[in-house]
Amino acid sequence: MRQRWLSRRSLQLHAAVVLWVPACLIAFWWQVNRAFDGNGLSYLYSAEWPAFALLGVWAWWVLVHADPERAGARGQRRMAEDRGGAANGAPVRRAEEEDDELAAYNDRLAALAERGPKTWRNT
Repeated sequence: MRQRWLSRRSLQLHAAVVLWVPACLIAFWWQVNRAFDGNGLSYLYSAEWPAFALLGVWAWWVLVHADPERAGARGQRRMAEDRGGAANGAPVRRAEEEDDELAAYNDRLAALAERGPKTWRNT
């Protein structure tokens, strides 16, 4: 629990949200004043800034509670190893009986999962 809230990553996230929320509220107040001065578009902007502040708080909460060791491709490989999967990318056969077509399909899925998501780096 202490590592979650006081790690270096978490402290950076705390600092970010402490800067983000007041900045959004200041922008909200500025847009409200502009709207009252006659700028009609500022009514829309004054509604957006509190939403951005709430979005920042939600993102902070999710990122503080996310386990960086279990996220991304590295985390997926680690979870596969914990479940008894192969670390070297070799397909893992299940103990139950499979026909050849289902086994080939499962091997293909395992290979795709090992490779990770398709991105411009990993095509």
